[in-house]
Amino acid sequence: MYSKLTAKVPYKILAAVPIVITVVMLVVIAINGFNMSFDFSGGMSLEIYEKLSDSQINDLKNGLAKSNLQNLKIYNNVNIVKITTTHKISDSEFLSLAEKYTGKLITNNIFNINLNYKISRDAEEKLKNRFGDEIKITSNDDSTNIIIERRQMSEEEMKKILSDHRYSINFDPDKGTYLFEPANAKVGGVSSVLGARLKDEMIWAFVIAVFLITVVIFIAYRIPVPTVAILAAAFVDIIFAAGCMSIFGIELNLPTLLALVMLLGYSVDTDVLLTTRILNRKTTVNEAIDQTMKTGLTMTFTAIGAVLTMLIVSNLITPKIEVLSQLSMVVLCGLFMDIFSTWLMNTGILKWYVERKISKVKRKKLFKFSLFHE
Repeated sequence: MYSKLTAKVPYKILAAVPIVITVVMLVVIAINGFNMSFDFSGGMSLEIYEKLSDSQINDLKNGLAKSNLQNLKIYNNVNIVKITTTHKISDSEFLSLAEKYTGKLITNNIFNINLNYKISRDAEEKLKNRFGDEIKITSNDDSTNIIIERRQMSEEEMKKILSDHRYSINFDPDKGTYLFEPANAKVGGVSSVLGARLKDEMIWAFVIAVFLITVVIFIAYRIPVPTVAILAAAFVDIIFAAGCMSIFGIELNLPTLLALVMLLGYSVDTDVLLTTRILNRKTTVNEAIDQTMKTGLTMTFTAIGAVLTMLIVSNLITPKIEVLSQLSMVVLCGLFMDIFSTWLMNTGILKWYVERKISKVKRKKLFKFSLFHE
């Protein structure tokens, strides 16, 4: 296949095609930039721990879309609905916006105790010392109402604490009533500083991965040109995938950054196969490339089929699995580009290197005693 292709088009021109595409993608990234996710840019997050109906989800999406919240994302995963935005908004405002379409949202477990007797002054003070701002006590001559709002405590744990004789609380039905209302939401924010720090840490992790892969490849071959060719092909795949993210508005978040790291590993895998076959060949360069190309393309198309299946399934099932959808789209773009970066660019560089090496050997034999001996 490669021999037939290079018979019509010089291999050096073919090797330049992925490079041109990479330059174009770099320009696209420079102009469009990336759609930064909530994880990296910071913002507000609201999680609802209830199964909402399809009509509620649609009302929620349509209603919040009209509220002008920046980079609004709504993820529906079985019994959890997660809403994120990079807009600066208070916890109470965020909750009130969502409550219009979801019903009442509670961020703390509420323990409501109504006693038909008045607890002692000493017990009241001990309760306030124990729970601080989380407790409200109102009482008169013949009744006491106690409301405790606390997130990180179950109903059983709270009843065990309040059953202590120091608090004078009796849970017998004839002594009063006890109601427990579990939290069904969680609201919070991530500052832009923390988001930027997380992004920097992920970038450093990526740089370290590249460094370690470079060291391993160089130790394996101990030849600069094949090492550089392998890394160049990997970066072409990553830059193309990143350019697709910029074009299609795919968020740069933890899953998509992970997808770029996965591409680094996969691209190196196919390029190592190609480099090893060419350097250890027992046939001509073109024959070695043709044989390796069959194996390599089979690997690539198998991987493309698997990722394409994951993309289709993650989009067809309800609710849509957003994380898998984004990850598979990025990997799919990189795998598509790997066909060109490996079998046009990397192959062209290796062919040039091997032919140049053969040429040098011939010149050494021809001019063994000349001033031009290398």
